Amino acid sequence: MEWLLLKIADRLGVEPARAGEAIVPQIRFEQPWSQAVCVFIVLASAALIIWLYRREGNASILYKMGLAALRITLVLLTLFMLSEAVLSVERTGLPYFVVMVDDSASTHVADQYANPKTKLALTELTKKPEPSRLDVAKAWLERDNAQTLRELQKQNKVRLYLVSSSARLLAEVDKPEEVQPAIEKLRKVEAIGGQTQLGEGVRQILTELRGAPPSAILLLSDGQTTEGIGLAKAAELAARKGVPLYTIGLGDPEPARDLELTELLVDEVVFVDDLVRFQAKLLSRGFAGQEVVIRLKERDRTSSDPQAARELESIRVKAPPDGQPLRVELGHRPKETGDVTYILEVDPRPRELQADNNRIVRTVNVRKEKLKVLLVDGEPRYEYRYLKNYLEREETIDLSVLLVSSDPEYSEQDRFALPTFPAAKEDLFAYDVVLLGDADPSYLSVSQMQNLAEFVTEKGGGLLFMAGAGFNPLHYKATPLEVLLPIELAEARDPTAVGNAITAFRPELTGEGRASPIFRFGDDEASSTQIWQNLPELYWYLEAPRKKPAAVALAEHPTQIGSDGKLPIFLYQFVGSGKTMFSAVDDTWRWRFRGGDRYFDRYWIQTIRFLARTKLTGQKQAEIETDRRRYQRNQPIQIRVRFPNPALAPTRGEVVVQIERKGQGPRKLTLKQSPGTRNLFEGALAQASEGEYEIRLLPPPVLVGPAPTATFRVDAPAGEMERVQMNEAELIRAATTSAGRFYTPETTASLLKDLPKPQKVPLDTDPPIPLWNTWPILLLFLAVIGAEWVLRKRKQMV
Repeated sequence: MEWLLLKIADRLGVEPARAGEAIVPQIRFEQPWSQAVCVFIVLASAALIIWLYRREGNASILYKMGLAALRITLVLLTLFMLSEAVLSVERTGLPYFVVMVDDSASTHVADQYANPKTKLALTELTKKPEPSRLDVAKAWLERDNAQTLRELQKQNKVRLYLVSSSARLLAEVDKPEEVQPAIEKLRKVEAIGGQTQLGEGVRQILTELRGAPPSAILLLSDGQTTEGIGLAKAAELAARKGVPLYTIGLGDPEPARDLELTELLVDEVVFVDDLVRFQAKLLSRGFAGQEVVIRLKERDRTSSDPQAARELESIRVKAPPDGQPLRVELGHRPKETGDVTYILEVDPRPRELQADNNRIVRTVNVRKEKLKVLLVDGEPRYEYRYLKNYLEREETIDLSVLLVSSDPEYSEQDRFALPTFPAAKEDLFAYDVVLLGDADPSYLSVSQMQNLAEFVTEKGGGLLFMAGAGFNPLHYKATPLEVLLPIELAEARDPTAVGNAITAFRPELTGEGRASPIFRFGDDEASSTQIWQNLPELYWYLEAPRKKPAAVALAEHPTQIGSDGKLPIFLYQFVGSGKTMFSAVDDTWRWRFRGGDRYFDRYWIQTIRFLARTKLTGQKQAEIETDRRRYQRNQPIQIRVRFPNPALAPTRGEVVVQIERKGQGPRKLTLKQSPGTRNLFEGALAQASEGEYEIRLLPPPVLVGPAPTATFRVDAPAGEMERVQMNEAELIRAATTSAGRFYTPETTASLLKDLPKPQKVPLDTDPPIPLWNTWPILLLFLAVIGAEWVLRKRKQMV
C-alpha cells in the first residue's frame, strides 16, 4: 500500500526525500466520522444493494454481483468525496546512534591478561604484542574496513564521541563516504584525559540530543569513573528515555599488578672506594607483602651489547601496600675510575602492568685523585696527632700541616710541615680542604683570614672547624671567619670553663646524619647505625645552642638542649660556592679503641671527601631545576635556569631549553630573565603528557662542554591510575539497567543483531493535498456509474 501512496505523492508533485530522510504518505479524512459509522454505512449499503440485485431481472447471479460491486464502489467513492479526504505527507529522519570511546589516561594501560585466549585474540585484532586499551578500541572500530560503522550508518546517523573529563564530538557519520575520515580522526586520538566522567558524559549526550534521543549508545570503556555520577546511575536516565546502553569492556577485570622504581638519588661524581649510595622508592600495586629482589648492576664497558651488565649488589624486600612507596637503598664501593653506568632494577613479576618502569639507569663519574689537604692546629693535641698520622699514610691525600706552636726548625724536620700559613691567595686556593683546629686566630693576618673566606665562598673549597678548649671557635668572633661558621658564637661556650662536670656521651645521629656519607661506616644504613651505637663515647664538647639558618645538624648531644633543640655536635652549611663544617668535639681519636683505626680513618676520609666534592666537581656553568621531580598531567612545570657565574648569563634576557620525551620529538621553551636578577631565568611548561622527560639547555656561545640537563616525570592524575582494572560490574549494571547488553572485544559477534530496530524520527509534515475533489476521483466516479448503466441496459434492467 505504501508504494502506491508514494506513487500518488510523486504524481501530485510532492518534493522527494532528501539524503538521510524519508517520506511517509498517508490518507487522512477531514470529516470526523467515526470508523464504526463508516463501516455501518458501507455494510448496510452493500447488503441493501445485493438484496435488490438478487430480486431484479433475469440475469445470472454472477452478472448481478458484478453490477452490485459497481454500485458498492459508487457508495465508497461517494463516502470518500464526502469525507474530504486529503494526502498527508510526513517527513522522517534517521535516528541517531552514539558511539562513545573512552580516551582517559587509564586507557593508555597495556594489560597483561591472565587468560591466554583473550591475549591472543586482542593481539590478532590490533596486530600489536601488547596493545593498550585505546589500541583495542580503535582496532575494534577499524576492523573489516570499519564494517560496524558502515552497517550502523545505513540505518542511523552515527555520532562518534570521545569521553574522559567530558563528552566531545569527534565525527559525524551520515554518509558512507564519511566513515573513513572518522576512522582517520580516531587513529590520532591519544589517551590523555585527566579524568573519567562516564556518567556525566552519557547524561551530556542525552541532553544534547533530547529532541531526538539516540536509538542506542555503544560505549567502549574500562568502566572506571573518577569523578561525577557513576555510569550505572546515568543508565537509569537513559532507561527513562528509552535509550539502551551497549557496553564493550576494555582491559582486564583483575586488579592491576605493577612494580616501579622511581626517584633515584645518587651522586654524579664519586671517588674510588667511596660508599656510593643508590636510594630510590619502590612502588607496588597488587604485590603487597610479596618478596621482591632489587639488584644493582654495572653495565659492561667492554661489551658491545648495551644490555650486558654484571650484578654488584642485591637486596630482598617485601613489596609495600598499594600507594605506599618504600624507600630502598643499595651501596657499592667502586674500584675503577671513569664514567660508570649503573642499573638499579627490580626483578619483573608475572602479569606486571608494564616492565619498562622496573629499572633506572644512571651514569656516575668515578675519580681517583689525591686531595690536597691543609691541617692547621695550635698544639699537638691527641686529635691532631692521630689525624696527622692517618692522613700521612693515606694514599689519596696530599697533606700539608701547620702546627702554630712548633719551632721554626720543625718544617725542616717534617716533610709535611709548612713554616707559615699560605700568604698568597693562589697558594691557598691550590688546596681542596682546610682542617682548622684549635689555632689562635691572631696567628693569621686579616688578609689571610679573608683569603680563607674566599677559598670557601669563591673557589668552592671545604673548611672544617675543629673545636678546642683554647681558641676555636670562641676567639673567631668578629673576624672574617665568623661568617663561615655554621653556629652562632653569641651563645656558644665551653661548659668546662664554668666548672661543669665532664660526662661521657655518644652523639645521636639525625636523619640527615644517618643519610650522610660522612657516617657511613658500614655498607648500608642499618649496619652503619649499629657500628655508630658501639663506638666509644666522647667527653668534651663545645656548647653551641643556636645554629645558623642554613646549617644542617648531622649529630646532636643526646640530652643537652639549646635554643634550637638538642645541642649540635656535627653540622655543616653551604657558604657561597663551598661548604663549611663544625665539629664541636676534640676526641674522635677515641673511636680508634676497640675498632682499631678503621672507623676513625673512615670518618675522616669521608668527611674530607664530603667537603672537597664541591671544589673537585667544579662549579657548574649553568644549572637547570624544576620545582618538583614528579608531576601529574595538566600541572604546570616550573623550570629555572641559573648561572652561578653571572658573567656567563646571556645578555639578551632569555634562554632556550629543549624538552624531550622518549618516543616524541623535542620541543623548545623560552625562559625569560627573572626581574631584578642577572643570572636567573624562569618559565613554565603549561602541561605535558605522561612519561619521563629530559630538559637540556641550548647553550649560549659562552658555555663550553656538555649542556646541563635535568629530568622530571609526568604521571596520570592519581584518580586515573589508582584503579586501572576494568570495572566489569559497573559496565554490566549499566547495560542491564538500560535494557542493553555487555560485551568484551572478543565476544561482539552478535552485537549488530542485538541492537534495537531503529525508529524513524519525525521531522516535518507537508501541507495536506486534497484528494476528494481531484479530477481522477471525479473521472473514476463517472466511469463506474457509466459502466453500471451500460451493463444494466444490456440486460434490459430498469
